[in-house]
Formats: sequence, C-alpha cells, structure tokens
Amino acid sequence: MIQWLKTIFRRILPSFAVKYPWVVIMIFALAIGFFSYQLPKLYIDTDVTKLTTGSEGETRAIETAARDFTVGDPLYLVLKGDMNDPAVLQKAAGVINSIRQIKDVIQVISPFDLSYYGLAGFVIQTIPVAPQIPTTTAEVAQFRDRLSLSPIGSHMISEHGEAMLAEVYILGSYTSRGKVAVGQIEEILNEHWGRDQFNMTGICYMTHAMDQSIRRDVLLLFPLAAVVVVVVLILSFRSWLGFLVPGATILVALIVSMGMMAWLGYPLTLVSVVLPVIIIVVGSASGIHVLHRYREELDENPAVDKGEAIISTMEQMIPPCAMAALTTAIGLFSLQTSTVIPVKDFGIFSGIGVMTSFLFTVAGIPALLAVSPVPKGIWVASRRRAYWDTVVLGRIARWIINHSTLVTIAAAAVALVMVLGLGRITVEANIARYFRRSSAVSEGIRVYEKYFRGSQQVLIVVDTHQANGGINPEFVLLVDELEQYTQTFPLVSHTSSMASIARDVSPDGELHANLVPLAYQQLPQSLTSVYVSRDHQQKVLIYAWLRSSDTTQLANTLIELEAGLNEQVPEGVSVIVTGVPKIVQHHMQRFSESQVYSTLASLVAVLVLLVLFTGSLSEGLLSMIPLVFTIVVNFGIMGWFGFPLDAATVLIGSIAIGMGIDYSIHFLSRVHNETKAGRDLAAACEISIGTAGHAIVINAGTLIVGFLMLCFSIFSTLSMFGLLMALAMGIGCIATVTVLPAMLQAFGNKLSRRTYYG
Repeated sequence: MIQWLKTIFRRILPSFAVKYPWVVIMIFALAIGFFSYQLPKLYIDTDVTKLTTGSEGETRAIETAARDFTVGDPLYLVLKGDMNDPAVLQKAAGVINSIRQIKDVIQVISPFDLSYYGLAGFVIQTIPVAPQIPTTTAEVAQFRDRLSLSPIGSHMISEHGEAMLAEVYILGSYTSRGKVAVGQIEEILNEHWGRDQFNMTGICYMTHAMDQSIRRDVLLLFPLAAVVVVVVLILSFRSWLGFLVPGATILVALIVSMGMMAWLGYPLTLVSVVLPVIIIVVGSASGIHVLHRYREELDENPAVDKGEAIISTMEQMIPPCAMAALTTAIGLFSLQTSTVIPVKDFGIFSGIGVMTSFLFTVAGIPALLAVSPVPKGIWVASRRRAYWDTVVLGRIARWIINHSTLVTIAAAAVALVMVLGLGRITVEANIARYFRRSSAVSEGIRVYEKYFRGSQQVLIVVDTHQANGGINPEFVLLVDELEQYTQTFPLVSHTSSMASIARDVSPDGELHANLVPLAYQQLPQSLTSVYVSRDHQQKVLIYAWLRSSDTTQLANTLIELEAGLNEQVPEGVSVIVTGVPKIVQHHMQRFSESQVYSTLASLVAVLVLLVLFTGSLSEGLLSMIPLVFTIVVNFGIMGWFGFPLDAATVLIGSIAIGMGIDYSIHFLSRVHNETKAGRDLAAACEISIGTAGHAIVINAGTLIVGFLMLCFSIFSTLSMFGLLMALAMGIGCIATVTVLPAMLQAFGNKLSRRTYYG
C-alpha cells in the first residue's frame, strides 16, 4: 500500500502534470473558484465563554445566576469632564437620552436615573436623586449629596467629579446586532461628547473591539505578509519563478482551507485569524525546495529536456516533501488534543491547508513549470557564482565539520540553561490583556479603574436551600459577614449585597436585620431582584468588583475566596463563586493542559511517522534533535523573559514541531543522497549545508518575515505569537545546519546508510 502511494505521488501524478499541464491547472482553478465562492460566509466569533472545553459548567452557573436574579452584562461608559459644572451635566443628560433611542438598547442607568431610600415609620420612601437635571451650582451640590445616599450612585461619579459612569444594557450584546449597537453608541459619543473625552469597557465592549480588531488584522496582516514573502522569495531566487511557484501554492492552500472553514460553518476567532499568515509561510516551503532542486538540475545538465528535469526534480523532492507535509499536518492535527476550542478548529483547517499545498506540490508545481519557459542566464548559473549567502554557508559547513564536538557541547549547554526557564512560564487567560496597552480596550480599563475602581464583576451566589431563606433576618447577618470577608481581599475594590442595601435604608446607617423583609417588600423589584432570587427567595447574590490583574493573581484570589466563603457558612448553606473572571480562571488551567497535551502528542506522532518511514528508531530520534532543541530553547526564552502562555502562544509547540521537522527531513534526505552517491559523511554534510541548507535558510527567512508581520497586530498576544514563532523558525534553521551535522559526525558511524524517505 505504501509503495503504491509512493509510486502515485512520486511518478504518476508528476508525469501526468507534465504531460497534461493545462488539465491540472484547470482542476485547481475550479477548486479555487468553488471555495472562493464560500468565503463571504465566513463570520467572526468572539464569545470568551466558549474559549475552552469544560467551561460549560462555569457558563451554566452564570446563566443560572442571570435567570434567578436580574443579572446583566452592561456596556460601561466613562464620560470625562467637570461633573460639578451644570452645563456638563446637561450635556451628559442629552447624550444619554440619545443613546436610549438606539433600537437595541434595553436600558441605560446613569446618575440621573437613580433613587435613594428613607424609612418613615414602617414605610420606605423612594426619593429620586435628580428630579430634574441640575442647572445651577446649588442644584449640583444637592444632586451630589443625594447621589451619595443611593446604593449604586455613590460609585457613578468619581470622588472629585472628573468623570461620570453610565451602564448601558443591550439586547444580544454578544451578537452581531449588539455589536452594531455598540458601534452606534460610539458614534454618538464621538459626535456629541468628544472623541478623546470618553472611554468604554466591559465584556460587551471587549467582544465588539475584538471583532473589529480581527477584521482589521485579516485585512492588514494577510496582504502585508503576502507582499513581504513575495519580496523575500524574489530576492532569494532572483527570478520571477521564485514568486510564481510558491505564490501559486500559497494561493491554492489559502483559498481551499479558508473556503472550507466558511463552507462548514466554522468562524474566525482570535486564534484562527493567524491562519492566513500560517498558510502563507507554510505553503511556500515545499515550492522553495522544489524550485531550488529544479535550478540544480538545470545547472548540472544545461542540455537536459525540461520535462525530464521536472520529473527528475519531483522524484528526488517528493519523498522529503511528503514527509515534511505529513509531519507538519500531524503536528497541526494534534492540536485536536487541545482543550482550547479555537485552537482545535485552527488545527483542523491549517492541517487541511498544509495537505492542500502538498497536493499542489505534487501536481500543480510540475504543471506550472511545464508551461513556463526554461529559465536562462544568471538564475540557472547562480550555483557557480559566489553569492555571499553561498560563501557563508560554505564556511559554516567547513567549520562545523572540523568542530563538531564543540558545537555539540555548546548546544547541550544552551539547552540546559533553557530547561531551567521552563518552570518560570506563566499563563494569561484574561482577554483584556490580549490587547496592546495603547488600545482603546486597555485604556478603557485603566480609566474605569482610575475613577471607579474594579472593572471585573464576580458573582457570589449564597444558597440557603430554603424557601424565603434569602430574606430571613438572621441569614442577612451571615450575608453581611460574607460581604465583609470578601472585602478583605486586596484585589476586591468594592462589594454590594442585600445587606448593604438594608444598611442604606436604615436611619442610623447600621444593619438592622429586621428591616430586610420590609425592604424586600417595599423597594422596587428592579432593585431587589438584583440581590434576591425570584423563585422562593432562597438565594442571595453578593457582587464583588475586582481590579484588573494577571490571570495567576486572579485565579489565586478566586480559589482562596471561594474556599474561605464556604468555610464560613453553616451546614445546609452553599456558596458558589461565578462570573466571567471564574471562566478566565478555568481557561488558565486549560491553557496549561493544552500546551502539554498538544506538544507531547505532536512529538510522539511525528516521531512515530519518522520511524515508520526511515525504518529505524535511531534515525527517527536523530531527526528530532533540532526540533527538541528548538522547543526547549523557545519555551525556555518564554520562561526567562516572562512571555505567558495564552490563547495564541499555546499554539507554538505544535506548530513549531510540525513546521520545524521539515528542515531535518530535507537536510537528512540530501545527506543520504550524497552518501548514496559515494561521498563520505563529512563531505555529504558539507555539500548538504551548501545545497539543502541554502533552501532551508531561504525557507526559514520566508517564515521569519511572514511571522514577524503578526507584530503589527493590534492584539499583543498575536504580536508575541509572531515574534516567538519567528524565533522558533530561526532557532530551528540554525540547529539544523549546525547541531544536526555535528550530531551526525558524532553518531554517524552507528547509523545505517539506508536512503531516507525514498
């Protein structure tokens, strides 16, 4: 079976493509047309609650809290200005009224909409904070005094009056219609309040900003990466063929993989937004190696027939290209072991893109070469000219062969230092921290916390498991104790509960538990339903606002908080801590698991495939040396320099394994071809560094500049991913042309001389 497949891909398909090139080109053109038609169906999904598997329980807890209580996820608006100026307050009221007119805005809560409560005998009076919008300085002072008495209002104008907070509740805030409403609100504020005089925050705004940023990255990074890769290829090959062959491979792989995403209904996410860049840099690899070998064929025998040169090239290059494609695809498909849902989806379609590029290498590239004129002049004779890169590689080859022991020792020392950094790797699952510090999202959080403290809302659900237990006076005393305990955590900025509402109603400002049933009966349901569950009043909700922090600090706080709260409640009462920060904590654990599982799965799968194709465990392990070195160094750098694992960088291990093994495959394939031709191992390594090594350097250079284009992303996590992947490709290239030849010199006499991948 394997031999039959080898014959098809190595001889039959390339020969057919050379004989009937326009038929092959037409078939690929039809595929491009079909999948291009599907592309408009692509949509963007930025729901942070669906980031990892296993988060369904946390999501259900939030949904249950929303069902039992009146819990919403508002868009927070911070209006900056002198809130002691009546004219500014009048203007703010006008802007807020304009926002209320937007179709999908359900409710807007501003300082002008609030009330405070007073007890007159056994009747709780509701007194509006602003019967009318203040028009004089005296009215402003009265407004501020009344606002301080409101349970919510005390947090809605900053202490010194520099900013006002408004909460906007939007229908379907995470859906496309909700994002449209957010955009309309932003337009109103830009026009009527001032572009630099307001900020927005909240999960609702983050998903909107993420949606816009993903669109911007797709439109910017894809063309930018494509242009840069084209320039690198043309400069490297010094010919238009250097663009045509890899460029066509990229085009086909990209349209098929993304068109299939759209066809099957998979969305673009924060992770899959890098798919076009990955396909661009990966899809060019096989074309580079084939083109490099085709040039050698023409150089070695100028009189050879073009068709024969193409078929000879493909016979030599299909085995290593097949192995490279399979190992890369396996590395990407192994992301199915990941617990991060967008990563799993990315693994599927990037793997499909890689296999599509291989299929085009087998049939499409021979067809393109067959219909293209034979290159002449400088391009063909470039191997005989002393270009600087060829000279440098030749010198490197001779030095490595003569100092193989030193190279091996140095590599081992570097790997040891990097291993020590692995334990320092941190995890970041806070979506707010995925944006650049200069972004509107990060600025919104900073401004919100400057004026109004914590920006992350945690829901603490206390269940009495008894009807009317939530308004039992004795139980409210326990709620007050739990709220006071919650406030002892440094990350907690402020809290709110039915106990604090009862304290606000009290004439002396103290908590009188017997006021709770009265307050529950007489206060507006819109207020009480926020704190006491609708059905049977058996649950109460304590709100805690946390300051923005890294995921590790957030996770430790939530774990300690939940454990401490459950220790303080009596038997029969339970406490559950939920909310989006709890989902972030869950994501942190899953990211760590994902990196370990997917990296190990990639390593094992690639090693098994190498052993099967080489027929030797020792040769399979030898092929893995540059790869393992790259992974250790890359993750060691992440640990030493504080680069965290997150939704994007969690991809690095599997992608680096899948792509980095290509270098070893092509290098060792050339070494064995040279030894088969009768050269000793030292000479074979030296020639391979100057030939296959040259193609590897071009390939690595293309990958590096392609990945570096991600540094222009508005997401700091994608910028970091691009930088680390560029680093991994550079390290893998260097290790292949230095460490691998040195190890071959050290262990070469123990290895068989079978032909690799043939």
